[in-house]
Amino acid sequence: MSTAPGAPGPFLFSADPAAYRAEGAFVVRIPAKARGKEKLLSVLAAKLRFPSYFGQNWDALEECLRDLSWLSEQMRVVIVHEAFPFSAAGDSLATYQSILADAVAVHRQRGTPPLLEVVFPGPPVDQAIHKR
Repeated sequence: MSTAPGAPGPFLFSADPAAYRAEGAFVVRIPAKARGKEKLLSVLAAKLRFPSYFGQNWDALEECLRDLSWLSEQMRVVIVHEAFPFSAAGDSLATYQSILADAVAVHRQRGTPPLLEVVFPGPPVDQAIHKR
C-alpha cells in the first residue's frame, strides 16, 4: 500500500496500548495472549461482531474489515493491539498488516463512517507494509 505524500500512515503507534483511549469510538482491544492466526481471527470475529458467514481465513478477514456495515454507521472503529500477534520472522505479520492497511485505506477513501483505525505497540520499528 502506498500513501500520498503527507498522508498519515495506515497505523497509529502507542508506547502503552493498554492505556490508549479513543473518545466516542468503538474500541476493540486485542489482548497480548491473542497470538497466532486462529486465536487472532477468533478474537477479531467475536469483538467486531463478524457475520456468521465469516470463514476464519485471511480472505474473509479482509472482506469483513473492508465492510463493517453491521456496525453503526456513525461509528469510528479502533483496533488496539496490546502486542504484535505474530513474530516478525514469518509471513503472517506482513499478511495481517497488509490486510489491515488495505482496510484502513478503503475506509479513508470512502470518507464516510464507519472509519477504521489500527493501533500497535510502538514506536514503529519498520513502517514498511509488505504486500501479500
